[in-house]
Amino acid sequence: MARVLFINPGPSGHINPTVALCKELVARGEEIVYYASDQFQDKLKDTGVEIRSFNTDEMIDAFREYGKDNLFQVINGLLNTVDMMLPRLIEETKDEHYDYMIYDSMFGCGKLLAQKLNIPTVSSVTSFAHTKTSFDQFLNAMATTVDPEDKAESDAHFENLRKQIQSKYNVDVPNRFEVMYNPGDLHISYIMKKFQLDYKSFDNPQFFFAGPSVQEPTDSGFMDELDRTRPIIYISLGTVFNQNIPFFNKCFTALKDVDATVVVSIGNVNSLDDFEDVPSNFVIKATVPQVELLQHTSLFLTHAGMNSTNESMKMNVPMLAFPQSADQPVVSKQIEDLGLGQRLNAETMTPEHLQETIVEMLENLDYYKSNIGKIKAEQNSDKAGYELAADRIFEFRKEFCPQI
Repeated sequence: MARVLFINPGPSGHINPTVALCKELVARGEEIVYYASDQFQDKLKDTGVEIRSFNTDEMIDAFREYGKDNLFQVINGLLNTVDMMLPRLIEETKDEHYDYMIYDSMFGCGKLLAQKLNIPTVSSVTSFAHTKTSFDQFLNAMATTVDPEDKAESDAHFENLRKQIQSKYNVDVPNRFEVMYNPGDLHISYIMKKFQLDYKSFDNPQFFFAGPSVQEPTDSGFMDELDRTRPIIYISLGTVFNQNIPFFNKCFTALKDVDATVVVSIGNVNSLDDFEDVPSNFVIKATVPQVELLQHTSLFLTHAGMNSTNESMKMNVPMLAFPQSADQPVVSKQIEDLGLGQRLNAETMTPEHLQETIVEMLENLDYYKSNIGKIKAEQNSDKAGYELAADRIFEFRKEFCPQI
C-alpha cells in the first residue's frame, strides 16, 4: 500500500475522470488524501479518499485578478493562486508521509509543490497533452491574436509573479509551460490515443493515454420517463457555459417537427421560464445522468467539453459540436476532422440550418459510429480507462517508489 497525495482544485471536467480512478486505486489498496474545490467535494464522497477542500470563491477571485481574456492572463491567474495554496499545502503535509503525488496538469502549484516535497509525480491530463515544443508553438500563435500592449502588460505581470514566488518559496518557475501544464514523471491522459492532437509525438513511456475514465452507469430509472420508440437526441452545453438561452430556443424551433425524443439539460441556473414555448417532443431537465442517457442516445448536441466528448465516444454516440470557450474549439475541430461528427457556430447558425444538419446526421449515423470505432480500436484493450490508468500508475510506482 502506498500513501498518495492527490491535488485537483479544478472544475467539474477535471474532477470527473479522477472519480473512477480513485475508486480503483483505493480498491487496490492505495491510501489517498485528495485536495479539491469545496464546490466539487461531493463528487468524491464515495471514492474512499480523505477529502480536504479549498475555498472555491477565494480561488476564483485570485485566478481572475489578471483577467481571463487570453492564455497569458490565465497563466498569470494560475501563478496568482500560489500564495493561497502553496503555504497551506506545505504546512499541512510537513509532518505527513506520501510516496507519490498526483496533480491536475493545470494546477498551477503542481510542479512547485513537487519541488518542496521531493517525491515522484503523476500529472493528470484532462485535455489535450502538450510537450514544451507544442505548447510554445501554440503560445506563439496565440500571441499574434493579442493586443501588443496587453501582451506586454501580461509579460510584466508574469515576470513579477515569477520572481516573487521563486524568492518567497525557494522554488524554480522556469517558464509558462510549467505553470500551465505542470509536467510530471508520468502523464496520465483520459482521452484515447488517436484523438490526441499529433499523437505520434507522444509515443514515449512518459505519456499514457488511458481513454475515458468512466464507470458503467447504474439504472437510475431516468430512461423510464422517455419515449424510446424513436431516436433520442441529447442536448447539453455542460455545467459552465450553459446560460445560452438563444441557443436552446433555436433547438426548439429546429427540432419541434423532427421525429425524435429530445432531452435537454439546461443546468441549475436556467429555468423553464427563461425559454420560449417548449415543443411536446422535448424533455427539459436541470441535470441528467449523462452516461446512462448516452447509452441510448442517437445524436449528442454538445459544447465539446473533453469530458463529454470522451463519454460520447465511449458510448459510440456521434456528436454535433457547438464550442463555447476554453479548449472546446480545438476539441470540436478534432471531432469534425476525424469524422466523429460535425460542428456549428451556435451564434450564427439558423434553426433551418440546424435542422438540416441534424436530419443529415441521423441519416448517416453508421458513418460517424464507424469512425468512432476506429479511434477506440487503437486502445487495444477491453479494460476501462480508469483500470488502464491504475495499471500504469502501479508500473510507475514500481519504478519510482521501489521501497513500497
